[in-house]
Amino acid sequence: MPKRDSHIKSYKLKSGDTRYMFHAYLGKDPISGKMVQITKRKFATYNDAKDAYDQLLAEGIKNYIKPKQKTVDDVYNIWFPAYKETVKESTANKTAINYKVHIKPWFEKDYIDEIDTAKFQAWVNELYKNLVKYKEVINRFGQIYDYASALGYCKKIYNPVHAVIIPRKTKKHRRDVKDNFYTFEQLQDFLTVAKKQNYRSYTYFLLLATTGLRKSEALALKWSDIDWSNKTVSVTKTLALGIDNQLIVQTPKSLTSDRPIPLTENMSNVLKKYRQKQKSLCPIIFHGISNNYVNLSKPDRWLQAIYNADKSLKKITIHGFRHTYATLNKDQQRTDVEAVMGHNSLEMTEHYTHATNDGMERIRDHMNSLNL
Repeated sequence: MPKRDSHIKSYKLKSGDTRYMFHAYLGKDPISGKMVQITKRKFATYNDAKDAYDQLLAEGIKNYIKPKQKTVDDVYNIWFPAYKETVKESTANKTAINYKVHIKPWFEKDYIDEIDTAKFQAWVNELYKNLVKYKEVINRFGQIYDYASALGYCKKIYNPVHAVIIPRKTKKHRRDVKDNFYTFEQLQDFLTVAKKQNYRSYTYFLLLATTGLRKSEALALKWSDIDWSNKTVSVTKTLALGIDNQLIVQTPKSLTSDRPIPLTENMSNVLKKYRQKQKSLCPIIFHGISNNYVNLSKPDRWLQAIYNADKSLKKITIHGFRHTYATLNKDQQRTDVEAVMGHNSLEMTEHYTHATNDGMERIRDHMNSLNL
């Protein structure tokens, strides 16, 4: 008869029946560091107790100990500090806002290892009805879940993002932007009103329309960014909203956003006149009263003031001036225009050097010919 395992003990019930039990040491809890000892009772036979004991030892502590449960909010607060070090501050701020507005209200107190698939699908359905960039928010939730999985707070084989149906397109009505630009004549009318209304606004919008600058790139400019001899402006920074919506200066949107841009003869002269009118030694071109950068919403107020001054003007958005620049240069070589505008693509990267060296003068000559 084979020798019995000494860990398996027999004991008597009050009825006189025999039952079996064992006491097993599985090791240390990897989270708490405490020793884990398990006692199991009420096995009808020795063999039942022996099988259960052997299985426990074979599976080990990781399969026996359930990780301490974390809510979605708990995991986010662990994940976000690490995540924000891997992206631009403006991107981190956008992620924080998306979490606060779109994820936290639904899942804040839910344990991350108990996410209900039906609830997650309902959340996805609401997102795509009301948000254009809904997939961005869903993907962020997926990152949070994967991080929880890596920390042992939920099963690695299951991610709710992969378990639901994600619609291809948003149901939210997109703004119609196909007409969000000025023709040459419409731009002339706008600039005439702007010049009379406020010279700073006039300078700002003329700069956008004749250079293709993004709103935040123009607001970040300093006088030192202008090369008066070569009549160019260097785009090396952009304004953005950092953590807690604080205004910050950061690197441009992409690799090709850091670029020199040709100024027209008139644009150069307008900037010189504007500088004289400022009567300030502030290094920032479009500065506020306190000689700091103006808020990103300021140009919208400048634009509205111009439209209020003449109700007959066609209304476009701030970004529409960038579209206007592209339209004014629609007959120029595409790579030249993309280089000046700082578009980021494989083709743009391949042609960037050639376009900035040769195409910049072609663009300058064309824009000068418009006499804006």
